[in-house]
Amino acid sequence: MSLLAALASIGVASATSPVPFTMADEVSVSAVSTFTSTGPLCASGTFVDDVALLAIARSAQARSGRGSVLIRSVYTCDDGSGTFVMVKHLTLTFTDTGFADTGPVEILGGTGAYAGVTGHGSTSGGTNARSGLGGGTTTGLVQLG
Repeated sequence: MSLLAALASIGVASATSPVPFTMADEVSVSAVSTFTSTGPLCASGTFVDDVALLAIARSAQARSGRGSVLIRSVYTCDDGSGTFVMVKHLTLTFTDTGFADTGPVEILGGTGAYAGVTGHGSTSGGTNARSGLGGGTTTGLVQLG
């Protein structure tokens, strides 16, 4: 057996195929943030965002109406099946009423049914600064561990 064939057979025996998912989230700065999803992830739950990095130009010369944020979100499933972690690297575009956001996401493990889960995708949404309410949609591929 060739080395290539031996290596290929190792990964095929235990790997599951990536499956598409879609997630809609509702963000509130004063209440619990919620999500619904399709695919192999749980149907609904809550999540908490932890902003790890926020970069916004301060000088008038550098100001572009944009910024970047790195967020680590922990999603907890309503059905008790577990939690999963999503890291979001978002580009913010500021508007008169708040901001729009878009960028790549990565799913990096969890607990319960989502221990070992991995995935990636993209997200887009926005937040109204006056109301503190926002939302977005994330699509991508997820692979259960």
